[in-house]
Amino acid sequence: MFRLIILALVLGLQWLLFSRAYRWARTSFPSRRWIAGATIGVFAIFNLAFLAVLFVRPRAVDFPAWFRNTGMYPFYLWFAATFLLGVFVLAVGIVKLPFLAALWAAGRSRRARTALEHLREREDFQRFNAGRRLFLRRGMQGLTVAAFAGSAYGMFVEREVHDLTEAEYEIEGLDPAFDGFVIGLVTDVHSSIFMSRKDMDGYVAALNLMKPDIVVVGGDFVNSLTDEVYPFAESFSNLKTREGSFGVMGNHDFYASEPERVAREVNDCGVRLLRDERTTLKRGSAELHLVGIDDVGSPARARDRMVHAMGSSPLRGPKILLCHRPYFLPQAAETRFDLMLSGHTHGGQLVLASLGKTVITPAALFSPYVSGEYREGNTVMYVSRGIGTVAIPVRLNCPPEITRIVLRSPRSRRTSTPADPARRDPPRPS
Repeated sequence: MFRLIILALVLGLQWLLFSRAYRWARTSFPSRRWIAGATIGVFAIFNLAFLAVLFVRPRAVDFPAWFRNTGMYPFYLWFAATFLLGVFVLAVGIVKLPFLAALWAAGRSRRARTALEHLREREDFQRFNAGRRLFLRRGMQGLTVAAFAGSAYGMFVEREVHDLTEAEYEIEGLDPAFDGFVIGLVTDVHSSIFMSRKDMDGYVAALNLMKPDIVVVGGDFVNSLTDEVYPFAESFSNLKTREGSFGVMGNHDFYASEPERVAREVNDCGVRLLRDERTTLKRGSAELHLVGIDDVGSPARARDRMVHAMGSSPLRGPKILLCHRPYFLPQAAETRFDLMLSGHTHGGQLVLASLGKTVITPAALFSPYVSGEYREGNTVMYVSRGIGTVAIPVRLNCPPEITRIVLRSPRSRRTSTPADPARRDPPRPS
């Protein structure tokens, strides 16, 4: 159902843009019919290719660089840019609806209709209307250039440069033996033709530089194909930690035809999957519990899995929940987790604007938790922007992210220097 909604949205926006572009070509160039024909041809080529990819579903996990550059990137660039344009045009149309409705209602009155006709015949109104049309036309042309340029930047520049963010949390009940415990967090890898073994090697190297006690991989190891797990496993087998690497299954891992094979290969590469289970880290008599659950679709199932994973015996020491989707923070707080680590949202992936901590992105329509820190009761959650992409290989105002999380004990007498909120790393060498 979700995919059908996305298909309807994409094709609806394409039709909206096509109708506008075709009407503009017919009215602006009445003697050059080839421009209107070219408009039909361009929209037909890209949308037929979209439907072909949607229903044929190529099974390759890699393509030659020349084919990606000439045959795939233009296709994705078109849909990224036209999606942004379509959303803008749709938003403007929604804003105009009340005014159009008022004009329609006024037109029902003969007196008002006559007054409107006289107004349209006035020379100053015609000059204003001509200026308005010129402004809108040039504005739309500028917006089109900005959409394609911004999408190209998000595809070839921002997607290739990651942020290293740092967060420090004081955990109630954390034994001083675990004070300064470092977690390297990475989510939403999406191993695919747009996240190659070489790309993943760069992220693994950055995680190793953190010298983490553990690494948490928060799901979506693959994009949609089972065989995409092999480049992931080859790269992430090189993780270096003091006490192990752990992970949970994400929704895209279950989209693969053989999710159990995905799970097996992830486990075999050294990332231990916590599938509705827990593991306990010990330092002397001190304990720190990691609990992981498979990706689920409903709050009730999520809570049941959390309770099942913790087991029947009471746990000493703080509890950290690994859960791919961030939607279940209320259930984590109800179950009294101290810290929850999630991903899934990609930070929005396409962020149109930011207002303080609020980001304007289509992802906000589906989740109140987009990226960064959230709190409910005594539970704090960190939502990573992840490193991969889905649908289109573009990130806009939302670079990939790996996170260094430091746990602090309130009983510790140590002091620490506040961490930099974010640091942009240079591009990985190609």
